[in-house]
Amino acid sequence: MTAPKKRKTRMEKAASLGIPARAWVSWGAAALTYVIAIFNRGSLGVAGPMAADRLGIDATALSSFAAVQLAVFAATQVPVGLVVDRYGPRTMLTASLAVMAAGQAMVAGSHSFALVLTGRALLGCGDAMVMISVLRLITSWFPPARIPILAQVTIMVGTAGGLAAAPPLSAALRAFGWERVFFSSALATAFMTVGVWVSVRNAPEEDTPSAIRGSSTETLRTALGAAWRQPATAVGLWLMFTVHFPVQVFVLLWGYPFLTQGQGVSAATASYLVAVPLVVTMALGPVFGIISARRSHWRLPLILTITCATTVTWAAVLLWPGEHAPLALLFLLTAVLGLCNPAAVFGLDIARSGSPPHRVGAASGIANIGGYTAALLAMMLIGAALDHRQGTAATPDHADFRVAMATQLVLQVLGVSLLLRSRSPSRD
Repeated sequence: MTAPKKRKTRMEKAASLGIPARAWVSWGAAALTYVIAIFNRGSLGVAGPMAADRLGIDATALSSFAAVQLAVFAATQVPVGLVVDRYGPRTMLTASLAVMAAGQAMVAGSHSFALVLTGRALLGCGDAMVMISVLRLITSWFPPARIPILAQVTIMVGTAGGLAAAPPLSAALRAFGWERVFFSSALATAFMTVGVWVSVRNAPEEDTPSAIRGSSTETLRTALGAAWRQPATAVGLWLMFTVHFPVQVFVLLWGYPFLTQGQGVSAATASYLVAVPLVVTMALGPVFGIISARRSHWRLPLILTITCATTVTWAAVLLWPGEHAPLALLFLLTAVLGLCNPAAVFGLDIARSGSPPHRVGAASGIANIGGYTAALLAMMLIGAALDHRQGTAATPDHADFRVAMATQLVLQVLGVSLLLRSRSPSRD
């Protein structure tokens, strides 16, 4: 007797007959949300010196803007992952845009350090909801072989927001001023909430609710514990801790001051150099996605190679004889840093692939904490080192930045040791 054929699910049909149009519409709206999130996240990078003048603050206080934003981002990753597993990415993406719009409006209209700090915290909270929701959406709509590539393409598309937050934002701030630029950003972010709510669907109809939400008796606490006990989750966490923070530190806060005040680069040139890592991310992200999908055993060697290259290049810049490294070496540094963004997505791929579908959000949230926690620590270390070295001087000089930027090495060594220690049980 011939066994009855199993009825194909919507996901299996998508894999064999082509991806449905609704999947691409949902992903497109989610990816555009990520563009907006990356722009809002990086909007302080070239505005740091202007923020310091506007608010009358020192380097430690300036670093606290990015630090608080990243602290909120990191602290909310696990709750966001658990909630998106339960309620779906559509709700979370819409909420993220509303929160970011409120935060950016507060930054735009405030002259108070405390209010701008609160605005940056809201930006971090809204930003925290986006990438995990996009990954959850991709996992629900697309076949497994496409997921790592689409994750990297999302990063590539989102990088356009980072590019807009570099030279174009720098030019806009000089031409139109703080309030007009940031209020316009808040308005565009708020407008996008309607587009996301209309366009995004959580998953194909046949795959809800059990495949999306998991067991109805599972609490958020037990779901978190189950996600953490998966060996791949810890590997993803420490991988991102090791490789992701150098580019975040450079693009989000300290790259622009380092180039202009520590290396004597003009404001215009510095804004273009800060954009180089983002261009590299856009160019190589899909390549890293293909590697992750088809050559998963290459992931750890690539991470260690990129970490080593980052350390060596920073050492060459900081130890260059004389006050300023040549522009070609600074360009090489920014290009190497650009490899860190697509490499960090390997951590999310590992955490996702080691999880059942209803725990993808929680596992991704735990893994994502790693990179942003390291970035937070690095930013605070650099700010504290600059203030300690700078003393009563008006601005830090080359020697001050040389010592401060070297503190990143401590976190890289720690990250590599923890990654290798966590790697052995999972064999991923």
